Amino acid sequence: MRLLGGERAAVPSRVRVALAAGGVAFTAIQLIVGTQMGIFPVPPGDELIWDRVGDAVWTGAPIYYNAPVLTDSFWYAPPIAVLFATVSWLPLIAQHVLFTLLRIASLRVIAGSWVGAGIACWFPLVAFELGGGNFNLLVAAGIVAAIGRRPELATIAAFAKFGPALALDSRDWRRVGAVAVVLIAITIPWLHLWPEYATHLLGNLSSQLGPQVPIPFALRLVVAFGLLLVVRAGWARALAATLAIPAFYWGSLVILIAPVAIALRDVSWDGRRLRLGSVPA
Repeated sequence: MRLLGGERAAVPSRVRVALAAGGVAFTAIQLIVGTQMGIFPVPPGDELIWDRVGDAVWTGAPIYYNAPVLTDSFWYAPPIAVLFATVSWLPLIAQHVLFTLLRIASLRVIAGSWVGAGIACWFPLVAFELGGGNFNLLVAAGIVAAIGRRPELATIAAFAKFGPALALDSRDWRRVGAVAVVLIAITIPWLHLWPEYATHLLGNLSSQLGPQVPIPFALRLVVAFGLLLVVRAGWARALAATLAIPAFYWGSLVILIAPVAIALRDVSWDGRRLRLGSVPA
C-alpha cells in the first residue's frame, strides 16, 4: 500500500488491533440486540433442520421431501446428511454451540489471523451469519483454503453447495479424490439416499426456494466460468466459486468475504504479504 507520493504507508499493529476490537464489538452488539428482538433465535431454524436430518438418518425417516415451506427441505447431498447424524444425538444447545464455534473458526481461516478475524467482523452480514444456522462462513473458509492448496473443506462444501468445487486446484486431485471417496463411503449403509436426493433436486429445478438474489443461476454460472478462463488470479477463482452456488440467498452474500480476503492477501503492508488484519511478526 503506497501513499500518493509513492512512499510506502505503514499501518501500525495497534491500529489493526483496534480495528479488530471494534469489529468484534460491532458484531457482538448486533447479536445481542438481534437476540433480544427475536431475530436470532437459539437454536436458529436451520439448525432444527440439521438436527431433524441427522436423526432421520438413524431412524430411517424421510430426508428428501418437500416440506410445507421448501426452504425447510433438505437440499444437500447424502454425505452431508450422514455428517449431521454424527452430532444429532447431542442436545440442541450443544449443537448450536458447536456450529457457532465452527463459524468463528471459519473467520480465522478466512482472515489468516485472529486479529484479521476481528476485522472481518466489519464485513456486512457476518453478524447475521454467526447468529443464523447456515454454513456460509464454512463455505467461504473452504474456498479460501482451497485457493491456498488445502482442498479438504472445499471438497466437503461442494457436496452441499457445488460452487466451492470451482475453487479446487486440479493439482490437488489426489487429496480431493481421497476426501470424495471417504464422503461417498460413509453413505454406503444409506445408498438409497442418492436416488432420493437426485429425484428431489430434479423435481424442484423450477421451484422458488425463498427470497434469493434475483440473478439466474445459469447467468451466474456463465460469469463464473468466464472468470476462470479469463482472469488468472486467486480472487477470481474464489469469486467464481461463490457465484456458482445454485441457491444464492441474500444471506449468501457473506461468502463474498472469500474473494475479498484473497484479494487483500495480494496487498503488501510494509513490504510483507498481508493476511487480512494480521500483525507482522
